[in-house]
Amino acid sequence: MKINVSIFGVSGYTGTQLISLLVNHKNVNIVGVFGNKTLGKNLSEIFPQIENIPDIKISDYKKFNFKNCDLVFLCLPHFQSQHIIKSIKSCKVIDLSADYRISDEKKYKIWYEKEHLDKKMLKNFTYGLPEINRKKIKGSSYIANPGCYPTSVLIPLVPLFKEKIIKEDSIIIDSKSGVSGAGKNPSVEKLFFEINENFYAYNIDKHRHLGEIEQEIKLYRKTVNITFIPHLLPVSRGILSTIYIKDNDKNFMRVQKFLKEYYLNDFFVKFLPFGEAPSLRMVNGTNNILISFFQDFNKKNIIIVTCIDNLIKGAAGQAIQNMNIMFGFNEKESLILKKVIP
Repeated sequence: MKINVSIFGVSGYTGTQLISLLVNHKNVNIVGVFGNKTLGKNLSEIFPQIENIPDIKISDYKKFNFKNCDLVFLCLPHFQSQHIIKSIKSCKVIDLSADYRISDEKKYKIWYEKEHLDKKMLKNFTYGLPEINRKKIKGSSYIANPGCYPTSVLIPLVPLFKEKIIKEDSIIIDSKSGVSGAGKNPSVEKLFFEINENFYAYNIDKHRHLGEIEQEIKLYRKTVNITFIPHLLPVSRGILSTIYIKDNDKNFMRVQKFLKEYYLNDFFVKFLPFGEAPSLRMVNGTNNILISFFQDFNKKNIIIVTCIDNLIKGAAGQAIQNMNIMFGFNEKESLILKKVIP
């Protein structure tokens, strides 16, 4: 079985990563690619480094017949998908922006400081974290691909709250991301001279991904307080998140054992031996999340460290994983990777 797929925003970081993976997917025909700045160009002109690139020109989606398309990937800047979704309702959709991740319109306005323009569709989207919502994803036509920071955090945390393994009501999350996580649109903060040999925290009081993290955790624990601090690393890709949990109930060994058993059959969730710390080099170029467990010196806190490639597991790879689940393909198809994809 093959499906016809179209991609919006193909020349952005996420779109580029997505197409580099999809060209090797045995169940996918890429039939449409859409963009503004690259309109009219052939894919081979833009991506000469990608083998097996289809002979397709970037076109105007308004002139495209979506009736012959099974699935659309939206790799667009935030606030754009909600303008386009009405034009592609004949297809299944995986949205890689933040437009449909927050299911409550009032909370969406709090975190994104804008009214949502497609409020009726918010409830139709499934939060696409495969390891947590696999059954829901399989039956859904609309998937909101999770953010990169939340992916690195929710995979270890959600099962612990869902199954009441931890009872603490305060969690601290310290996350660090490569520059590609901020997207391709130019800004002063992303200039080489600004980021090179530099490192800093940002959006300390309010980062939009906190709303996403809270939404998913508070499905299982209403009263939890979450502190989330993101940082920008002077590297191209990768996310490392350090999660601090009070261990008043001496649950350290139980937490390790539980998570390893919970994800025993999840190919992309990997655990390091106790005491070994993950690094970006271990995951970059893969769809894996790497998890390690520690205690602080006084053994009063559980420390969980995770690493992902923000462009693959945190974006394009996870989107393909969602597609594979939706259409009943092998979940690993086109995602067994050994090196960084350009």
